Amino acid sequence: MASAGEQAELDKFLQGYAVCKATAEARRQGYSVAEQPLPDGSIKLTVNVGGW
Repeated sequence: MASAGEQAELDKFLQGYAVCKATAEARRQGYSVAEQPLPDGSIKLTVNVGGW
């Protein structure tokens, strides 16, 4: 079983992977992507899918 510190590092790694994968997929489909780090360490992605 992972310690709390190891779990935090794993969560951070998985979030980074998800951000990269989602960003790459959105851009591949021609959408623009904005990434914003949040104070709690998470990352907010905004994908512009329309002409708004």
